[in-house]
Amino acid sequence: MGRATLLVVLGASVVLGTMNLQINQRSEQAMENMVSYFERTLARDLANQAAEYLLTQLADSSSWRVPTLTRLPVDLVDVADAHSAYFSIRDTTLRTNGENRSAIKLVVEATYGRQMHTVVVLADSLFGIVPPTVRGAFTANGPLDQTISDMQIDGRDHDENGNLIRNSGVFGVSSGTVFTNTQNAQIGGTDGAGIDRPMSYPEDPRIIEQNYPWGGAFPDNPDKVLGLPEGTLKTIAQSGEAGSQYVTDPKYLRFPLRGITYVELPAGVSWKGAKLGSDPSGVLIVHNTSVNARVENISTSNNTPFRGLVIADYMFHLHLDVLGAILLLSPNLERVKECKGNQDHKVFYSQKTIKQATQLIVKKGSGWKGRVPIIGWRE
Repeated sequence: MGRATLLVVLGASVVLGTMNLQINQRSEQAMENMVSYFERTLARDLANQAAEYLLTQLADSSSWRVPTLTRLPVDLVDVADAHSAYFSIRDTTLRTNGENRSAIKLVVEATYGRQMHTVVVLADSLFGIVPPTVRGAFTANGPLDQTISDMQIDGRDHDENGNLIRNSGVFGVSSGTVFTNTQNAQIGGTDGAGIDRPMSYPEDPRIIEQNYPWGGAFPDNPDKVLGLPEGTLKTIAQSGEAGSQYVTDPKYLRFPLRGITYVELPAGVSWKGAKLGSDPSGVLIVHNTSVNARVENISTSNNTPFRGLVIADYMFHLHLDVLGAILLLSPNLERVKECKGNQDHKVFYSQKTIKQATQLIVKKGSGWKGRVPIIGWRE
């Protein structure tokens, strides 16, 4: 073999060796990239799977907290010991619309191989709901002219102590018919543009909703108000859970009211001199299938407010304060009688107390979707 030929062969050998090395390196890099992508995908899936599992646990127990990072048992998320998921659940505060908002922060850190993925979920600390049918501090199918008398009605949002929360309320009054403030009630609320209007007389017309069509059908039972299958609220009340009660005669009620209180009166019967005890709360229902159960001269002890949601067929002579909302189902509300001297009583809308009152209802279900109010989900 000549010298020139030898040089050519040696050169080709070097080139081929270099190419082979590059091919091997690229192959190794491609394999490394595939493994990294695979591990990253599994870490992400593991983190999300763990988050959904933990949210289901939280839905069943809204007070559950794990403030420091804790390893999730491997059998719960179906991973080997070589891989892991750590989580924490703690209370936090968010600043929205210039107001502090209580929230729950769930953090999941999942590792698969050399890859870690983090999921952060923010949830509202109140798991209850405000039914879309609650369009005002006082919502009704029929005329409210006489029913609200000369009370203070405020659809602006308030906390559980009556402190104002800005620009997050509802109308002062929402009626399925015409409304006239016949007895000079002080009425305020949040208008359709989300702007607060303070209580006044004459009231600002922008916080009064009249002749609302309700899709042609106002709810005719409490379950429809909350979007539940018929009979749900009665079943919870009969269970006694969280102090809930079901009675057909109010004299058998225990005080203070808690949970779901369902008073089913015989047709046309009136619960007169209704006294709710001291510091009552929850969802109070006074109803029958004829939609003509009546509550008159209702009050609480020691001038303490009722905190939560009141759903009744007919009410008159309201000598109590409500922090939450009232909704009346009957189209046949009071048109003739007058009730004066109620200037010292009020119905103030409160998202918080309504959500607290309806948490018990939201607990009834499976999974977490629709039961844990998610504010944000970040990966």
